[in-house]
Amino acid sequence: MANQNYPKILVYTGLFPWEDISKSKILSNDLIGGNTGNLLFSWSTLNLFKEVPHENFTKTYITLKNHLNDYEFDYFLLPLANTFRENNDEELIFLINLLKKLSCKVLLNGIGGQFGKVGFHNFSNEKLIREFIELLIEKTVSIGVRDARTKEYITGFLGYSEAKVVVIGCPSVRILNKKLKAKEYLPFNADFKLAVNYTPGSYDRKWGCFIDGIFKNYTNSYAVLQDLDEGKLISYGKNLLGLKRHDLIPTFTEHPIIKNNRYKLFFNPIDWIDEMNEFQFSIGTRIHGNIAAILAGIPALVIAIDSRTAGLAQTHHIPYIWFDELTDKTRIEELYYRSCIEMTNFYAHLDEINERYFGFIKENLGLKVRD
Repeated sequence: MANQNYPKILVYTGLFPWEDISKSKILSNDLIGGNTGNLLFSWSTLNLFKEVPHENFTKTYITLKNHLNDYEFDYFLLPLANTFRENNDEELIFLINLLKKLSCKVLLNGIGGQFGKVGFHNFSNEKLIREFIELLIEKTVSIGVRDARTKEYITGFLGYSEAKVVVIGCPSVRILNKKLKAKEYLPFNADFKLAVNYTPGSYDRKWGCFIDGIFKNYTNSYAVLQDLDEGKLISYGKNLLGLKRHDLIPTFTEHPIIKNNRYKLFFNPIDWIDEMNEFQFSIGTRIHGNIAAILAGIPALVIAIDSRTAGLAQTHHIPYIWFDELTDKTRIEELYYRSCIEMTNFYAHLDEINERYFGFIKENLGLKVRD
């Protein structure tokens, strides 16, 4: 039963930090929304109400079978990622129907789109996207988007008011709720422990060959897995299929990285960040895999594969390279030193980005928050 001295809060998440749920249940019910990176920004959003007792939080999620009986809440926290994309009709319909039943304050925290390197096109579900945006315009003071490309999509391409859209980045960089600082960056050597992340469903041979080279040439390199399907691969021996199955990256049980247990998968973001303390460098196509490493104080470099990765890297001044810039002459050593230099921009802009985020929170929820 909710404590009447505190607000009642609905959260769009499949998993709360304080829940003790087995790995098998998380996988079978997809409580991570297909990707463990989702937990970084959903759990970070909870920091806004860290004084509120757990019983005052209710979760709702597209993969959960339970249905809400009570729609009376004080706040609805809606942390999202690349919601504007093809084949996302089910989630959009779910959220539209839910928003229609809520009359509380809504915080849309870091939504993004999945666009190409340049330009936009009409998604087949644009009607649903427009209905979702129009509901949000009614129920929020402003919409918090993850990057400038998403703002351009909503305002320039779809034609909605610029006054309703604020670029706030991703809440994930604030999950530790403390001042971030870098560790000492060491000269690169072959014994470095390397965290390597990748996106099986967005495979391109350019980055596939590069990552394959890291795994072959550096024996202390580890695959940091995030996909639901990858969890089933290492837990149940179920090979990835279709567009996610590739010979150059660990998507099947006989791949040397899987056979030799050179992989990591975390269902708790804090454990994830803690273990990244053992590494010296993180690189790959996963934005949240690299953010987890940065939160541990180590340098990272994003291999951008679309606007969702490049956009957040730009917003937070995280080092990145477009995947099609990789060649057979690209070496991880040069990318490591590039990252060490460019990481200074991340730390230099932290206060500015946090101020913008805190202003957005105060405007939408009336809360004053600080690190």
